Amino acid sequence: MKKSSLYSRYLVAFLFSAIIFQMGCKKEKGYYQTPNINSGTNLDIYDYLKSKPGVYDSLLLVIDKLKMEGTLRDSAITIFAVSNSSFQIAIKNLNDARRANNKKAIYLTELASGKSPNIDQEKAKNDSIHLDTLVSRYIIKGLFKSTDFSVGDGRDLASIRGSYPMHGKRQYADAQGMQNGGPEVIEFANTKRSVFTPNWAFAYTSSVNIQAKNGIIHLVQPDHVFGFDEFVRRLTFIPPPKSVFDLVLDKFYVTFNNPDYKDGTADPGENFTKLFDNNVLTKFICHFNVQNVKPVTWTWEAHEPIVSNVYTLTTANDSQQYPRNPTSWKVEGSQDRLTWTILDTRQDMKFESNFQNKIYDFNNVVAYKYYRIVFLSNAGDDLFQMSEWTMNFRKVYQ
Repeated sequence: MKKSSLYSRYLVAFLFSAIIFQMGCKKEKGYYQTPNINSGTNLDIYDYLKSKPGVYDSLLLVIDKLKMEGTLRDSAITIFAVSNSSFQIAIKNLNDARRANNKKAIYLTELASGKSPNIDQEKAKNDSIHLDTLVSRYIIKGLFKSTDFSVGDGRDLASIRGSYPMHGKRQYADAQGMQNGGPEVIEFANTKRSVFTPNWAFAYTSSVNIQAKNGIIHLVQPDHVFGFDEFVRRLTFIPPPKSVFDLVLDKFYVTFNNPDYKDGTADPGENFTKLFDNNVLTKFICHFNVQNVKPVTWTWEAHEPIVSNVYTLTTANDSQQYPRNPTSWKVEGSQDRLTWTILDTRQDMKFESNFQNKIYDFNNVVAYKYYRIVFLSNAGDDLFQMSEWTMNFRKVYQ
């Protein structure tokens, strides 16, 4: 009797263990292979966004003001739709920056229309152009579902206006402590024209693959800041005045500390003339910390004396990969190229991105025949480079 009872207990324990083991081996649902749910609508993209009142009103406001409705109705496109909250965050950040500089607040309607009582007409027009540039980056040429971004490191994309390079990559969100266990999302990136992903700015989707009549809609998470990290910088940026270079009548020189060193030695195709071709994709490059060539001097000989109180420098395509940007320099003016007056000095300067245009104002009311920039140090590389240089004049010194 006791033996039979003991046997029964072992049998029950074995069966219970087998059940637990079977349950433990059973695949959990909803984590590792979340199904790709494709939803559809018989509306075009514009009408679909309009059918969601209170969600995409800001995006539609910009689309209407910039006369892009036809694009969202008729073109075969993929849109990464940003919600009202994305615009609200961006506008708040902008007005925080404006208040810090004792400027009145400005709002999306004014920015989109290019008219505002709180900024001058030219600045308002430029702000509208910036808004056009930024919103266009969320509208992509062609039709792309999330599966199109699943191969390798994703897929390069081109914006609807200007073919600006964007990028998409499929990922899986985390869920209940499971890494990559949640629904699929798209990592949507502004590449900033860089091949190096650390320089990119990212947004992520909350829903994907909504099939509209003329394209694909992916919905961007509401905590994304519209414009990625460029919105405030672009709309607080005061553009430089027109360059005063006369590329026909003026003369330009580059000289080196070592008289044996010649322009184009580092690369014949990347010489001094590339600073004046209005193309950031080309650059001037030279040896700097080797061959005793430091400092490097750029000289502008105007065809007649002229006042300049602003200059700009623009970084090249790979300035974040290689420490070739200048860090200290001086600007000087002269009437005879023999006696020079120091007009501006800069030390410990930094450039934060590729193709970055920086503007430097200085106080000057004298019309000089000659101006020059003497570069005294760079960020440490054996080469020095820049893509563009201008000298300018601003009527009211700021």
